[in-house]
Order: sequence, then structure tokens, then C-alpha cells
Amino acid sequence: MTNEIKLNNIYHLFDLDPIAGFCILYVLLKNKIDIIDIHSPKFYWLCVFLGRLLSKRVFITRNVEYRKKGIKKFINRYLYKMCNGVICISQKIKNGLIEDFKLPEKKVKVIYGNLKISDQVMPKDIRISYGISKNTILLSIIGRIERNKGQDFAVKVLYELFKKGYDCKLFIVGANEDKKFYSELTKMIEDMNLSNKIIFTGFVENVMDYIYSSDVILCCSLFEGIPRSVIESLLIGIPVVSTPAVRMEEIPLDSKYLSLLFIVDRDVQKFVEKIQYVIETRLTKDKILNNYNFGISKLSDGVNEYLDFYTSV
Repeated sequence: MTNEIKLNNIYHLFDLDPIAGFCILYVLLKNKIDIIDIHSPKFYWLCVFLGRLLSKRVFITRNVEYRKKGIKKFINRYLYKMCNGVICISQKIKNGLIEDFKLPEKKVKVIYGNLKISDQVMPKDIRISYGISKNTILLSIIGRIERNKGQDFAVKVLYELFKKGYDCKLFIVGANEDKKFYSELTKMIEDMNLSNKIIFTGFVENVMDYIYSSDVILCCSLFEGIPRSVIESLLIGIPVVSTPAVRMEEIPLDSKYLSLLFIVDRDVQKFVEKIQYVIETRLTKDKILNNYNFGISKLSDGVNEYLDFYTSV
């Protein structure tokens, strides 16, 4: 086995884009690939078709819950029927797939994302580089900018806190994945006169710096698996306020960390109330972070679990 990793960037305009299909076909044949594992829904259909065409073993990894309805649910039955197996990052996602598409239990496996942060560089407080006072309540929402992630909801939460007199700012951390939604989001921010209260960072590699510098992390998603940013935040003692899209019972951490996770309805006022509680009890000043030497014992070696599943179904 070689340790060499080859990277090929392939872009597509729509699900069955023939140009992207040709590029993927070329990569599969040139590198003599035997197993295809698709992590992006944008490539599900295209890669499953190509895998079947070439008699390759094809797997889908589901990172988000997304329950299909109506004709989409009917059509997607064929997608899952054509692949060899499905990997989910949470039991909630697995249960939904089995219920919706009548998949055999053995065809769907839960593999929790492997997360070890003990070898990372000590995070930095980036407030200074952005000119943010240490007295400002700093909120962050982390993830690609799209409707499901709920950056618009986070802006409404910020607006309500601002109206109550709190000195707050919001980091929107992540790449723009939905131009229409982004346009609506920026217009809403302008209409609320919050442009000087919100910072779009774009894609960043040093996500932990933004988490560490924040007082509260927001998870406003409609659908989620187990967000890495939530786990990382809890590990270093940053409170998280989340919608029920994140299920506490599936977060692989002990109570020491979970005590900082607050699950509330996707309601602006309930988010505001919980953030006020965090601020007033000064939970953000009591970080668990010590030597930055944490790992998650419940998370096993994800790579080996993937390899075992590839050969077992």
C-alpha cells in the first residue's frame, strides 16, 4: 500500500454534467480505482452511474440527514439500490435512510468521524487582528454558507441581542455555497443595519482560532449529522447553542463537555434567552482548555472502519 494521495479537482454544473462525468471517468480508469466513495450529494448520481458502468464497488457517505419526500424519495430509492453500501456519521441519519428507503441493516453503517486535536497548534485569539474588544460578545456560526446551515437565522439572533443592548458581533465562517442565499443574506444584513456587526471570513483553515476566540458557537441548521465544529467547541470549553438538528445523545463526549451544549427549538427568542444565560453566568470565561491535549476515546479509527465495511458488503 502506498502513502501517496492524488488530488484531482473536478467541477460540475449539474448532477449529470457530461463534462464532469468524462473527467471522473478518466481519473477512475487512469488510476485503476476499484472502490468509489462519494461524500458530496452533488456527485451522488454521476459517480454511482459511472461506478455501475465500470463494475466498481460504490459507496455513499451521508453527512447530513436530509429526508426526501414525494417523487424525490421515490427516485432516490434507485440511487441507494445501485450502491454497495451507505456510510452515515450518526445513528439518526442511518435510521432515517432505513425507514425511507427500506435498506437492509447490513448495507448501512455508522462511522463516527475520527477527531484528534492533541497534535494541533495551540489556538490563537484573533480578536486583535479584527479590532474586536475583549468586552464584545463574539458569536460564530461555522459551516458553508447555505440555507440549511441557517446563517440568516443567526443574523436574526444577533439583531435581537443588539436590540437588547448587548455589544455583540458575529463571525460567519465558511465558504459561499449558495449565491442566491448569500445575496438574500447580505441584503437582510444591510436592511437591519448590521454590516458593522457581522464579519464574513470565507473559507479558513484555522477554524479552531475562530472557535477559541468566540464566546458562543451557534448551530442553526435545519439538518445535521454530528458537526465537527460543535465537538471541537465543547472540547475546549466554548458553549454551543444548537437547534435539535444536533442530538446530544450522539455527541461522543462525556458530561464534562456536554454541560456546555444547549439544545433549543429553532426559535430566535429561545436562542437569545440561552445566549443571555451563557453571558450572564460567564460560562465563556471558564474554558476547559488546559494543555490542549484532548482526544475522543469513543471515536475509533475511522479509516480502518471504512476499509472493513468496503470488504464486508
